[in-house]
Order: sequence, then C-alpha cells, then structure tokens
Amino acid sequence: MKSQWHNILLFFWIGILILFNLKDIGILDAFILHEFRIPRITGSIFCGMGLALCGLMMQTLFRNPLAGPFLIGVTPGASLGMALYIFAGSSLGIGFTILGAGFSSLIGALLALSLQLWLSKGFTSPMRMLLIGMVMGYVFSAGIQLLQQFGNAQEIQQFTFWGMGSFEQLKRGDWLLLLLPTLVIGIILWILRRPLDSYLLGDLYAQSSGISIVKIRMTLILGGALLAGWITSFVGPIGFVGLVAPHIAKRIIKSESHERVIMPTLLWGGALCLTADTLAHHVMSNTVLPVNPISALIGAPVFALWTAEEVEFIVVYTLILTFLPE
Repeated sequence: MKSQWHNILLFFWIGILILFNLKDIGILDAFILHEFRIPRITGSIFCGMGLALCGLMMQTLFRNPLAGPFLIGVTPGASLGMALYIFAGSSLGIGFTILGAGFSSLIGALLALSLQLWLSKGFTSPMRMLLIGMVMGYVFSAGIQLLQQFGNAQEIQQFTFWGMGSFEQLKRGDWLLLLLPTLVIGIILWILRRPLDSYLLGDLYAQSSGISIVKIRMTLILGGALLAGWITSFVGPIGFVGLVAPHIAKRIIKSESHERVIMPTLLWGGALCLTADTLAHHVMSNTVLPVNPISALIGAPVFALWTAEEVEFIVVYTLILTFLPE
C-alpha cells in the first residue's frame, strides 16, 4: 500500500510539473508548442526514466548502490565519440548536424562497450568490468582533453554545450525513440525480476536456484549500456539521475525487490529530469541553464543526506562532486 501511494504522489508531481511548463499554452504559437515545448517535456521524462533504469541495472550488476552507466565507460565513450566528431570532423570538412552528433556519440558508446567486453573477457567478473570501466573513463577523458587543445573557440563551445546536457534539441517524434527502448528494457527487467532478486543474494545462491549468472550479467550490461548510449546520443550526458533515482526508490520502499522497485525507479527518474529541466528554464529569466549541473545540484545533496550522517555530509557531498562525470 505504501508503494502505491508513493507512485501516486510521483505521478502527481510529474503532472504538476507538466502543467507548470504548459502554463502559457494559451499564448504559445502552435508550431512552437508541438515542435519544441511538448517534445522537450516528454523527452525529459522518458530520458529520466531510461537513465534511472540504466542505474538500477548497473547497481544490480555490481551489487553496489554507487554504480551507474559511467562506471563501465559507456558515457565517457559517448563523450569521446562526440569530441572526435566535433574536433576532427571540422578538419575533415564534415559539418556539424544534430543527426551526425547523435550518431557519433552512439558509435562511441558502442565502441566503448565492445572494448569493455573484450578487455573483461566476457561477463565472468563484475569486479574486473568495474575496474576496466573506470580506467577507460580516465583514458577517454584524457583523449577528450587532448582533442580540446587542437580545437578552436567555436568547437570548444559546441562540445562544452553538449557536455552540459540539454533537452532543447529534441523534436517531435523523438519521444517515441526514447520511450520504446526504455519500455523494452523495462519489460525484460520485469520478466527477470525474480532471477535478478536471486542474483542480488550472491552467485552461489543464484546458481543453486538454477539461474545462469553469465546470462543475467550479459542482459544487465548490454541492456544498460545500450540504453545509456542511446539516450546520451540524444541529450548528452545527464549525471546523477541513474545513481540517485534507484537509491531513493529503494530507500522509500524499503526493499531491494525488483518487483517493487522498478516502477518507483522509473517515476523518480522522470520526475528528477523534468524537475531539472523546469528549473533550467525558470530559475533565470531569458536564460536557459544547462541540465547536467542542475541535476547534479539536486542529486548530490539528496544522495549525501540519505547516505551519510550529519557530520559526514560535507565530505560525502564534496567527494560526489569530485567524481561527477564530465
């Protein structure tokens, strides 16, 4: 019953934010409403849901509440693909387009995932995958910094704007491209909810229950990485949603059961992203702020307050901001 009321309140919160973003619908031009405003609102919700689902999958995979898509190198790989497109593309005479940017970041995420699986030698050791993912993240970040040294002011500005995350570039129809993969991955997780619960109790328990550890890990890493790379290709890196949304859902529901956690996680992800986007558009008049810093400013203190004692809050908050992916 508590989880049902919790979901209802989240639906109410999302509904209030949607109405707030459409408060000037009476004076909006129909073209702006259907081509920009509605795609931005729906896109932010579905992006948040997808990122939250990715975070839940990574936390299940590593059995670690601090896990997220950036830990396996997917998000840094997408950033490197985008950096190559912007900085090297201009030298090759390739013009900047939204389609090209999305395609390059998706290719970067897929190549990072392929490299991760090759170096990890499959799905046998989550710890090896975690360590390799962290090393890959540092290597990709170093490559991006080197590329920036050879870029001009316009290229650096383009990459910096993309790296801050934004739902502004979403157009009509993009919401469906974001919803469908999130829906498919969510259904797969729901079907596997009981094997995933057994997996959380340890390899020995899962194997004794007749569950294939390799197949579970393969499903989690492929599903989470591909979904994270796909979303990042549309809106850029959005931090903390995948980390915070599953954690809050588990704390409120007071359960690790996927049957009870999947829906609240999706709703929290959508609510957090829509909240960040709403603040980005309304905190300052005539100025649209980037979403990524706002999501970090929302997620970091919430996560720190819920995981640390009062005395440790400043330390945890500082450490989280230090390891925030670019």
